[in-house]
Amino acid sequence: MTSPIYARSHIYQYRWLAVAFTFCGGYIDAYTYGLRGNTLAAGQTGNIIFFSLELAQHNLPGLITKLLTFLAFVLGLVAVSYFRVHHRTHYWRIASLFPIIIICLVIGFVPTTWSNNLVVPPLAFGMAMLNLAFDKIEGAGYNNVFSTGNLKKAVIGWCSYFFEGDRDGLKAAINYTWLVSAFILGAVLSAEIQRVWGVATIWGASVFMTVVSGMYAFLLYRRNQYTKNPFYLASKKDDDHLN
Repeated sequence: MTSPIYARSHIYQYRWLAVAFTFCGGYIDAYTYGLRGNTLAAGQTGNIIFFSLELAQHNLPGLITKLLTFLAFVLGLVAVSYFRVHHRTHYWRIASLFPIIIICLVIGFVPTTWSNNLVVPPLAFGMAMLNLAFDKIEGAGYNNVFSTGNLKKAVIGWCSYFFEGDRDGLKAAINYTWLVSAFILGAVLSAEIQRVWGVATIWGASVFMTVVSGMYAFLLYRRNQYTKNPFYLASKKDDDHLN
């Protein structure tokens, strides 16, 4: 008999969750680059390059935006690291999604005439929290807010399968190909919607993540009910058992 979808350990590692959040990563990065001063909310490698260019060109406003974005991303990682150690509920990952959902909702009302310092750094903070809270796909590490590492692992996986017949490589290749495709789709869709909705495009990410987090919360709730069943025998008890 097949176990229900909520019966497995580490629900947060489901492929569909990873794909959904990576889609949002591409969507939001395309939004900030297209409408918010050519800045990447999550791609800090790109922001470091942009920071260097702004510094060389003595562009103080652009330099400050990149610097604040970088610092906000670091603070987001620190916040989730603290939650991981001190959380008292298995729903802590959902709480980590609240900032980015709320920030996206608010920023949709902020016109482009306002300073990007009020827009991009808060997004970077929320994206960093999302990135660290949901950092595995079926047991393997991944990034949902940028795609270079995912692309590398996809190629390595396909090479391992075709050149060595490695079945594990095939599994990894499929997972990471899904992620790269989701990131590209999110970015393309965001760029197209910007033509119609403008700054309100970011609301799409807020709504989408609200739906996904609701589905994840429901699975956690059903998981908690399932583990109370007297016929359920837990093979492992740890802090992530109901995540």
